[in-house]
Order: sequence, then C-alpha cells, then structure tokens
Amino acid sequence: ATTYVELFRGTPVLLQLYVLYYGLAGVLKLDALAAAVLGLGLNYAAYESEVYRAGVLAVPRGQMEAALALGMHTRLALRRVVMPQAFRVALPGVTNDFIALLKDSSLVSVISVVELTKRMTIVAVDVRSWLLPGALCALLYLALSYPLSRLARRLEARLERG
Repeated sequence: ATTYVELFRGTPVLLQLYVLYYGLAGVLKLDALAAAVLGLGLNYAAYESEVYRAGVLAVPRGQMEAALALGMHTRLALRRVVMPQAFRVALPGVTNDFIALLKDSSLVSVISVVELTKRMTIVAVDVRSWLLPGALCALLYLALSYPLSRLARRLEARLERG
C-alpha cells in the first residue's frame, strides 16, 4: 500500500494519464474516457487514503481502549467510536481533494477527452477570443465547486455540534 501511495502521490497526474493512455496502449487498451477515470481515480485514491489514515491516527488511542473495555468488539468499536471521530477530522481534507479532483479533470483533455476546458478551448478558437469563453469556463468550475465547499462547511458545523 505504501508503494502505491508513494508512486501515485510522487508522480504528476498528467504523466500518469499519459502512461495509462499512450504508454500502456500495447498492453492495456483503454479508450480515453476509461483512461481518464482510471488515472484520476488511482491518483486521488492515493491522496484520499492518506487523508483517512491521518483521520484515524488523530483519534486518541484511549478511545479504542475505552470501547474495548466496555465490551465492544474491535469492529464495533471502530464503527461506533473511532470512525465517527476520524471522519470529523478527515472531512476538510476530503472536501479539498474532491474540489481539486473536479478542477484536475481539465487535465484529461491531453488524452483527447473533451471536457469543460477542452470545450472552452474549441469555442475560444471558433470565436477568436479567449476572454469570454475562459471567464465562462471559470464561472462553471466555480459553480460546481462552491456548493460542494458550502455543503462540507455545513456538515462540519453539524458534526461539531453533535
């Protein structure tokens, strides 16, 4: 697991997309969309695993010991005591990663996936102007990411009260 995490966190996602789509084409035949989903998924799974690991490690060891002392089995103690606390700690990092993933989806245009940024580029060339299409593209990314950050803040506040 450590090798996987270090490999995917230690190399650029753009390079990973190139390797999946072009470099492994002779061995692993993926269409552009499948390579994009797989590449971004593998990359962000490595980052997410570290966020979750940090969340679990942030819960004091005494919490688990107390749950076990009360007669809970390890799985029940993890589910009812450790994981809810770990989730509260990990939530800001998870939210940040999901917003970053949304924005990093623009990178898949390099392997011929037509997504929002690629569509903006096509429109900008057609209308011979980059300002308006670029501004609209930025507004669309903001419109997609801002509600997610607001939702996460509300969830964090709710968890803090509870």
